[in-house]
Amino acid sequence: MTIAERLKQEGHHNGLQQGIQQGLAQGVQKGTQEEALRIARMMLEKGIDRDLIQLITGLLPGDTTA
Repeated sequence: MTIAERLKQEGHHNGLQQGIQQGLAQGVQKGTQEEALRIARMMLEKGIDRDLIQLITGLLPGDTTA
């Protein structure tokens, strides 16, 4: 294997590792957001004040990104 081939292989491996880490981080973030929305909906159904829900969940008004 030439030096160029080895560097290319290492670069490919490093790129894959970064992609996996970024994907996992995005997945965790999306899951956290979805759970916050689920909790907020439940709280709204129970009549809890919207401002209190926003304070507890950290969600912004109209936040439906999940």
